[in-house]
Amino acid sequence: MDKNKLTWEEIKNSKAGTIFHDEFDDGVRFIVLRGPASLCAYVGVALDHPLANKSYDLPISAHGGLTFSGKGDGIRPEGYYWYGWDYSHCDDYSFYYDNSYLEKFTHSDIKWLIEDVVSDSWKTIYDFKKLVKLSEQIARKVK
Repeated sequence: MDKNKLTWEEIKNSKAGTIFHDEFDDGVRFIVLRGPASLCAYVGVALDHPLANKSYDLPISAHGGLTFSGKGDGIRPEGYYWYGWDYSHCDDYSFYYDNSYLEKFTHSDIKWLIEDVVSDSWKTIYDFKKLVKLSEQIARKVK
């Protein structure tokens, strides 16, 4: 089964914390998982990386902006420091809308699927990789 091709119902009915997409490239790990209200995306670096343990106030673009930074914790894989963003902003359709009176209050029909999040995240991943390389160069010069 190709997890990138799951339907909205399959994603919504999965357990919160389920990782649907996981890739590692050029020192950066990228995951997409089911959050409590929507899909969430994260980029991570090793805990000993110069970019680890920083605030999520970083100069990179992400859907709705970065909303999380922290160590792996059982939901996000351990051994990495993660920066994340979600797909449940005002113009996004949340899992909550399907089983609630809230559906009539939303003006959005954008139901983000895994393949959509992966496609939408390429710019964030690209920006993050540039920041990773820059922080490594700075760390080398400081030593």
